Formats: sequence, C-alpha cells, structure tokens
Amino acid sequence: MLGRSIGRFFRAVIRVISLGFIKMAEPIERSPEMVGLQYEEIIVKKAKAAKQVKDAIGGLMAQQETAKQKLQTVTREIEELEDEKAGAQALAEKRAGGMRAAGKTDEDIMTDTEVMQYQAAFTDASSTIAEKQHRAADLEGQVKQMQATIDDYILQVQTMAREVEKLRSERHEAVADMAASQRFDEINEALAGISTSGVENELANLRRRRQEAKGKAKASARVAGVDMSVQRQKLRAAARQSVHSTEFLQGIGLGQKEKPSAEPPAAAKEAAKASDQEDHLPEG
Repeated sequence: MLGRSIGRFFRAVIRVISLGFIKMAEPIERSPEMVGLQYEEIIVKKAKAAKQVKDAIGGLMAQQETAKQKLQTVTREIEELEDEKAGAQALAEKRAGGMRAAGKTDEDIMTDTEVMQYQAAFTDASSTIAEKQHRAADLEGQVKQMQATIDDYILQVQTMAREVEKLRSERHEAVADMAASQRFDEINEALAGISTSGVENELANLRRRRQEAKGKAKASARVAGVDMSVQRQKLRAAARQSVHSTEFLQGIGLGQKEKPSAEPPAAAKEAAKASDQEDHLPEG
C-alpha cells in the first residue's frame, strides 16, 4: 500500500512538472493532481483504519463466541450439579425414612455412614453450584460487554465507511474545483497579460490607422468630386461663352460662313468640254 502511494506521488509530481504547473503564484500543493493525491492518501488511511476496526470486531466476535461456549458449558455443569444435589437429597431422605421405619433415632440417622455420604455430596454440589453460578454470571457479563463493544465498533465502521464514500465524492469535487480555479487563474493571467502587454497599444494603432485611411478615402472622394464639378463648370462656361460670341458676331454681320458659288452656265460647260476633247485628239 505504501509503495503504491509513493509511486502515485512521484507520478503526480512528474506530471505536474511536465505540464508546467509549478509557478511562483501557484504552489504544487494547489494543483488538481496533488489535491486528488492528498485526498486519496486520506481515503487510504480511513479505509485502513476501518479495516483495523473490522479485524478488531472479528477478534472480539471470536472471543465472544468462546465466552458463550464457556457459559454454555458452565450452565450445563450447573444443571448437572443441580441434578446431583437433588439426587443426594432424595437418596438421603429415602435412607432416613427407612431407618425411621426401623426404629432408628434421629441421631442414628445423622451418624449413618450412607446418610453422611449423601449429605457430603449435597454440600459439595451446592458449593460447586455457587462457584459455577458466579463463573456463569462473569461469563454472561463478558458476553454482554463484548456485544456492546462489537455494536459500538460496528457503528464506527459504518460511520467510517460513509466517511470514505463521502471523501471519494468530495475528492472528485475538490479536484474539479481546483481544476476550475486553475483555469480561471490562467484566464485571468492571460487577460491581465493582454491588457498589460503591447497588444492593446497595437490594436489602438491599428484602429487609428484604419480611421486615418477612412478619412483619407473620404477626403480623396470629396476632392475628386470637387475637381469634377469644377471641370464641368468650366466646360459649361466655355460652351456658354462660345454661344454668346457666335450670337454677337452674327448680330454685327461677322463670322458668316461663305456660301458656295452658283453653277456655271451650260454654254461654258460645253466649251470647256470641247476644249478638253481637242487636247486629247492625236496629231495628224
């Protein structure tokens, strides 16, 4: 039992070390593994004590059984002595009656050898019965005392058994509570690490850059809209200026486009055609 407990202890220590549970703020005794091991050690001690009490109860029961057997023997011997006593008295009475019938006096009867033997047997049986009765009373008291002790021990064993079962249940709850507490501590440490580290500053910078980018995008869009509006205004102004200039020039007779000349007369066309044909005749 001790070897297994030591083995469980070292295995728990190795596991705690391998998982990195040894910290300045959290001693090894607070780890769920070590808490479970400590509960297990207490449970083993309780179970061992309960076993010792059970063994004691077994020993008492054996002694009680022996005392009961002795009491039965003494009781039987008392009954036999009572029979011997009654038989001696009966035989003495019978002998005395016969002697009286024969005319013997009481003195003769009392000094009769046979009557005296019966009297001795009666007296011896009576004294022995008294001793046996005292012994029987003592044995009966032992049996009762042992029974009371056995009953008390049985109650203790039952109480210890309930305590062991309660400790087993409490062990699981304690381990779960310590594990949960450990998780909460880790979460709080992680949250504290995030809040105290540069993560928050980095996040703030990211958010600031994002807002700056959004502001620049809005400004660019607004500037682009303004430029487009200015360009359109310029085009519209130029168009209006052109229309106004044309109307002004036309109003004063300037800026008119030249009209195409009229068609040449038909005779001129014919003469031009004849001249062209002459130019193309072969020489004679």
